[in-house]
Amino acid sequence: MSGKSVKKKEPASAAVPETFDLEQQFILRLPQEAAAQLHEDLKETSNVQLKDKLSIELDPNMRHGYVRYGGDIYYAKLVDLPSVIESLKTVDKKTFYKTADISQMLYCKSEEDWIKDENDSPRKKDKDKKYAWNHGITPSLKNVRKRRFRKTLKKKYMDQPEVEKEVRRLFRYDSDAIDVKFEIIVDDEKCLSDSGMSQTLDPSASASNSQTHLARMDTGTSLDVASFFGELSSSEEEDDDEKDVNIMDSGEDDMSRGPTTPRGRMAALDRAVSDSQEVGMTDNETAELQEKLKELVKQLDEIRERRSQEEDQVATQEDDMLKSVMQERLNKIVQEENEKERELEILSAMLNQ
Repeated sequence: MSGKSVKKKEPASAAVPETFDLEQQFILRLPQEAAAQLHEDLKETSNVQLKDKLSIELDPNMRHGYVRYGGDIYYAKLVDLPSVIESLKTVDKKTFYKTADISQMLYCKSEEDWIKDENDSPRKKDKDKKYAWNHGITPSLKNVRKRRFRKTLKKKYMDQPEVEKEVRRLFRYDSDAIDVKFEIIVDDEKCLSDSGMSQTLDPSASASNSQTHLARMDTGTSLDVASFFGELSSSEEEDDDEKDVNIMDSGEDDMSRGPTTPRGRMAALDRAVSDSQEVGMTDNETAELQEKLKELVKQLDEIRERRSQEEDQVATQEDDMLKSVMQERLNKIVQEENEKERELEILSAMLNQ
C-alpha cells in the first residue's frame, strides 16, 4: 500500500463582489483662528495626536452638538447647504476619485451665540428654515439660496370638508325653494357641432336659455366659483386657429369681411338663411350656392379620409406620448368635420327653400 495521503479538494467558495459605498462627509467650519491652527496640525501632527486634540459630540437630534479643539469648546450646529458638493480624493495629483456627496456643514460658533438660538421661534416652519444655510462655501455664493433658487409655488386648494359643507348647503337651499331650474353649460364649439339646425335657427329657445341662466345666477348664494374652480386662463378663452373657407360669398361681399371664427361663421350663415327666407334667391345665386355646396362636399370627403388615417395611426401606436399628440390632432380633425357638416346642412336648407 502506498503511504501517500490524498487530500480532499475543498469546494471553492463563490466569489462575492465587493460593494463600495461613498463615504459620509460634512464640512467643519471653525472660527478663523481655530481653523488656521487646525490646518497646521493636519500638516504636522499624526492622526493619533489629532484624535486626542479634536473631538465632536452631537446631540440625539443630530442638529446640535459640541466641538472640542485643544482647550476650547465651541457650540456646533449642523446646517443644510443650498446644493450638493462632490468630494474628490487623489494620490498622485493627476487622477481624482469621487468619495462622497457633501450636503451639510457643521458650523461652530462661540458660546455667547448660544442664547440667540434658544430664543428662536418654536414653530416647525421656522425650525426647518433655521437649519437651511443660505450661503455657499465661497464669498461669491453669499445668499445664493435666495438669489438662484426660486421658492416653491404652492397650489391654492380648499379642504374637502369645506367643499362638502358648501355642497350640502346648496342642496338644502334647493330643497327649500319653491321652484328649481338648472342648465347644463357646454362649450360653444361642441354646442355648434352637436346641436341640430332647428336649435340654432330658433331665437326663442336661445332667449329662454339665457333667461334661465340669469335666473340661476340671481339666486343669491355665497358660493365663490373662482375659489372652487380657479380662474380661466387666457389659453382656454382663445379659439383655435384653423383653416376656414368662407363658403357664402367671394372677397367682394360684406360677408367675406365678417368674422372668420367658427362662432362668427355660423352666425353669418344663420343670418344668410334668414335673409334668404325673406327674399327669394335669383338663379345666379342658386347656381353659386350649388358650386359652393359641391366644393364643401369635396372638402368634407378629404377631412373624413384624413380622420380615417389618423384613427388607424392612433390604434396602432404604442408610445403613450406620441399617441396623446396624435389623439389631440384627431380631435381637431373631428371638430373641423363637425363644422363642415354644419355648414353643409345650412347650405342644403337654403337650396331646398
